[in-house]
Amino acid sequence: MSDVLEKIWRIIQNSTSIKGPEKEGLLEDLSRLRKEQNAYDFKLKRILKDKSIAVNILEATIEDLEKKNLEVEQANQKLSAQQEELQAQKQIIEENAKILKQNLEKLELSYRELEQFSYIASHDLKSPLRTIASFAQLLERRYQAELDKEGQEFIQFIVSGVNQMSDVIQGLLQYAQIGNKAELTECLDLNEILNVIKLHLQVDIEKHQVKFVTDQLPRICGNKVGIIQLFQNLIDNAIKFRGAATPLIKISCRHLDDTQHWEFCLTDNGVGMSEEFQEKVFLPFQRLIGKKTPGLGIGLAICHKVVKLHQGRIRFESEPGVGTSFIFTLSSILPEES
Repeated sequence: MSDVLEKIWRIIQNSTSIKGPEKEGLLEDLSRLRKEQNAYDFKLKRILKDKSIAVNILEATIEDLEKKNLEVEQANQKLSAQQEELQAQKQIIEENAKILKQNLEKLELSYRELEQFSYIASHDLKSPLRTIASFAQLLERRYQAELDKEGQEFIQFIVSGVNQMSDVIQGLLQYAQIGNKAELTECLDLNEILNVIKLHLQVDIEKHQVKFVTDQLPRICGNKVGIIQLFQNLIDNAIKFRGAATPLIKISCRHLDDTQHWEFCLTDNGVGMSEEFQEKVFLPFQRLIGKKTPGLGIGLAICHKVVKLHQGRIRFESEPGVGTSFIFTLSSILPEES
């Protein structure tokens, strides 16, 4: 059949009596027929081949069944030996688990020591930075007349760099402080916490006419400083990365079935962001929107740390230009200090 179509194709192709759209239409129809014929031939060959394969498989299956009977008998003989081996391996696993627990305790201790070191180092760095900034500004005031434009720019660079470093150190201090589980844990009314945050952000809320739609929030047992920073950073980001419309922030919550966790969802109608940054956005000093927007990129890292401290998880769903929803869970009971 394919040979016939090929001959007809050549006849029409070489024909001088058939021209224009008619010739093109015939060639197009023949081309479609050739494809259908090729597909049919392929399916026929596949069917014949599959039939042969099925017969071979059936024969091989019969042979395999006979072999399986022998293998089952051998497997039964090995089973007892394997059970003894598994018992020995279980004992090894239990011993390794004890070692792992000890190593995790050492790692936790090292982590806390590192946090404490970060806090102390950051705190001690602030004083020399203030000294550098003060002397740079003093130098500018006293010798401004003797400095050319380039010299004045150099001093401004020094002051700007010092201020930026000071902001980074302040961010590190805030991040390190969240890891201190020894802070007071208390029963918190999240509705009152939200009112406190609105007072903290009152200037920006009034300036941008921010609207809130909020569920009745629960009472939980938690770290007050951390919880305030969690909700305040998310609300502050919603205002900071607002869109053209009047900012609208929705806060909803639901109690999960395990009776110990609450799930919260904070949604805005801002600029949004790509969900490819699902992991990166919660790392310290990650600024994904742009350097022109104020901030250090430490806010969401603090949120992640607070949620983790309260045995929860945090993620976001977002559509650029539409808005972002941060979904996180919080346990109402903090783990005991080890």
